[in-house]
Amino acid sequence: MSASTPGEAESAAESAAEVAALRAQLDSLRRAHASQQLLLRAIADHAPVVLYAKDLAGRFTLSNRLHAALLGREAHEVVGASEAELLDESTAAEIGAIAERVARTRVPHVAEFEIPLAGGMRVFLEHVFPLGDDDSVDGIGGAAIDITERKQAEGVARVFAALAEHSPDGVLVRPADPKRPLLANPALLRLLGLAADASAERAAEWFTAGRTGARELVRDDGDTIHVEVTTFDIPGAAGERPASATVVRDVTSLQRALREREQQVEHNRRQQAELIAELSAPLLPLLPGVLVLPLIGSLDDARSIHVREVVLEGIARHQSRVLILDLTGLRAVDGMPAERLRGLIEAVQLIGARVMLTGIRPAVAAALVDVGFSPRRGVTVLATLADALQATQATQAAGGRYVATKRPNRG
Repeated sequence: MSASTPGEAESAAESAAEVAALRAQLDSLRRAHASQQLLLRAIADHAPVVLYAKDLAGRFTLSNRLHAALLGREAHEVVGASEAELLDESTAAEIGAIAERVARTRVPHVAEFEIPLAGGMRVFLEHVFPLGDDDSVDGIGGAAIDITERKQAEGVARVFAALAEHSPDGVLVRPADPKRPLLANPALLRLLGLAADASAERAAEWFTAGRTGARELVRDDGDTIHVEVTTFDIPGAAGERPASATVVRDVTSLQRALREREQQVEHNRRQQAELIAELSAPLLPLLPGVLVLPLIGSLDDARSIHVREVVLEGIARHQSRVLILDLTGLRAVDGMPAERLRGLIEAVQLIGARVMLTGIRPAVAAALVDVGFSPRRGVTVLATLADALQATQATQAAGGRYVATKRPNRG
């Protein structure tokens, strides 16, 4: 073997140095790639969204921690499996059809999926996109966000929006942010007599924030209505000030009905009182020229006036000369009822009739004395109604001339 020349040795050394440099560079690239893979894996596993990748056969090549957890698996259990093995048949078929279309058209697709999971039905907004270069597609990638709570909130919001839209009560909402517009439902605009396209700010002019209760309200057309106003806060998100809501109920018809009912009740009460007064003051013809009035119960202002009218009218109508006033059923009286009774007796005497008092109990007698009453000409006091009947019969037997009968001695 011939010895290498100095030039050859130098060339071999340079080649060895280049190989060593290339190996060092390759090791550096491998370490950088591994570091990048670890970084990407960490980002994927800690991302708040579902991330996955599949090959064209539909088997997962990547599953981040959230994706695997939602499926109730570990990441290594998901990789290599297909959606048909992890989800129900109809859901897997729906997702598979979209993945096939994306792979064929190379056009990303965004869709909402309802996926039954162990914790219940969840809704995901999923972005499905092709993996590969401009010339070929190697697989399918996906990123999904769980929007279940948002969908539920949207559903609730739609329900309450429909309730406000069709509510017979007026609704005004003042957002916490003064830059956001006020909201007023159609019923409030109608209640205020405003045009259907009037602004919520125009409607808000009628109401002071925080004021609650009944009030009169003058509509835009000048009519006055009665309303019940309720104001309450709508809690905001954490750290946000609450919005304010005002609900306005037109109670004009209700108040009118209540007034009419009260008037009817008062009318019925008066009629009842008049009927009771009439029944409690029955003026009865006893004999020609003789009337009897049994007083029962109490004698207040209204009844005393009614009794006096009945008595005076009856005496005039029957041309009676004698009124038998029986006080047996009259309750114990104080000064005022006794004064009314004395006034009744004096009124009867003023129109020329005589009075026979019967059934006076001790309490009634004491009350009459306290107001200065004492029997005088034209007034006869007897113990009972039977005594008065006997006296009037005696008068009739004597030829019609009134004969005063002395009070029987019952001692």
